[in-house]
Parts: sequence; structure tokens; C-alpha cells
Amino acid sequence: MNDTYLVTTPENKYVFRVYRGDWRGNESEIAFEMELLHHLDQNGISVSLPIPDQQGNLIQKLQAPEGIRYAVLFTFAEGTERGIDTEEISERFGQAVAGIHLKSDSFHTTSSRQELTLDYLIHQTMEAVQPHMQHRLDDFQELQQIAARLENSLRELELDTLDWGICHGDLHGNTNVSYMDDLSMTHYDFDLCGYGWRAYDIAEFRLAREVRLGHDPAQLELLWSGFIKGYQSIRVLSENDLHAVPVFVAIRQLWLFGLCLKDPHIHGSIDYGDDYINDKLHFFRNLSIFQEDISVTQS
Repeated sequence: MNDTYLVTTPENKYVFRVYRGDWRGNESEIAFEMELLHHLDQNGISVSLPIPDQQGNLIQKLQAPEGIRYAVLFTFAEGTERGIDTEEISERFGQAVAGIHLKSDSFHTTSSRQELTLDYLIHQTMEAVQPHMQHRLDDFQELQQIAARLENSLRELELDTLDWGICHGDLHGNTNVSYMDDLSMTHYDFDLCGYGWRAYDIAEFRLAREVRLGHDPAQLELLWSGFIKGYQSIRVLSENDLHAVPVFVAIRQLWLFGLCLKDPHIHGSIDYGDDYINDKLHFFRNLSIFQEDISVTQS
């Protein structure tokens, strides 16, 4: 999504991120992320922090051929990425996510940031997908029906009652966090952060487990139960929020689908084309939350 460099000196390591101009072209969006990181750090959450230059500026402006690109130097998140393969690490990660949500409840800023609304997650996604499915109009119409069903399913859960606040936006669990041997962790890569539903935020953890463990439902539920147990030990989620998670899992997959189709910068590093479309349609056609209500059309 952006260009990220490892910077080494004889004493330390740092990470230098250069934001893409067509992805984060608004300095206020990046300022929002930097302010959030400082807020979390000041409230005891271990995060990779922006480092100011000698004039005290956190955000650099680089003149590139395509226009101004913003850049930030970050502290290096010590530790390693690791797989989510035990109930213990799932529980610990759930506690850490709850800590981010809890401490960010007191965050305030005047900087602007795209909110993770249904318009952003569903409507804008469908607009982005449409040009790439012109050769498969029947399938696109079916996808429109699925998207509408997902939105209706959420509205039936009374959106106004769902927990809303700061979200990390990319909580895989096995990436975007560095673990030490004692399972203490440092969070990084808040590029997708913003105000949204917390059920959407934790849905990414569930989706990542489903993608990896679809063949092993018992292990999937063990890790998910561990995550929820850890989260609820720090911060309680309502039954409505928990019921919304499976819907947000599908919405997250839809958003990722649109992101991958519309972004030419990452084509080639991800699946793309008709095989990719087929795979995602198979996912949506087999959603257990309303499978019986979706007509299956073979491509």
C-alpha cells in the first residue's frame, strides 16, 4: 500500500514509510494517525512511534514525479511476527486489542480521517468493483444482491447500538504486531485506522483465522474463543456486537476484494483476474449467515 524502508545505523534500526500520493494524499489523514499513536503511547500501549526531525516535524513532504508524497520515520518494533496457533496467544492478542480500544476511547483530534462507514465499506467498494466485472454482469448483479443483504443484516442488528470508536483497521494478529518471547507485543502499521465499529475491527482477526483454518473448524473456534475471552477480560462487548462480527467478516472480505481489484499498484503481488473473482464469489455464495437467501449462479 505504501513504500516502507528499513533504516539502519550502527546503534539502531528504524522504519521509514513513504505514503503513496494517491492513497494518503491528505496530510490531515496522516496527522490523525500520528496523534493516535502518541495518545496510545501516553496511555501505556506499546506502539511504533513517529520520530520528529530536528525542527520537530513528524511528517515530511517529498517532491516526487507524481506530486507531493508524505513520509514518516518510525521507531522499530522489536520482536518478531508469529503465527496465531494457540489459544494462549489468541487470548493475549484479544487482551491487547481490547487495550487499544479502551485507551483510544479518550482520543480527541481535529485532524480528518475516512470513517469506516457502510458507505465506505460497501457502497464505494461496489463502485470500485463494477468496472472490473463488466465482462461478468450477471455475477456483478449477484454480488450487488449479496452486498445489499449484508447491509440489511447489519441494520437489523440496530447499527446505533453497536460499539463505535477508534479502530486499528488491520488486526490480523499474525502481522502488524511484533511479539517478544514473553508474548508482550508492539503494534504498528495503523495506516487503516479510523473511527468505525469495533465489531468490524475484530472481524479481521476472525476472517484471517477463517482463511487459514477453514479446513479445521474446531481449531478456528478454539482460537476465536480465546481471542474473545481475552478481549472481554479487559473490555466487554455486547451480544449485539458479537452477533455483528460474522456480518462484518463478510463485509471486510468485500472491502478487501474491492481494494485488490481497483489498486493497480499491488497487482501482481496479489491474486487478480477471473480466478480471483471466482474465489471471492465462492466465499460470498457460501456465507452461512444467509446462505439460504442467496441464489447461486454458476459462472
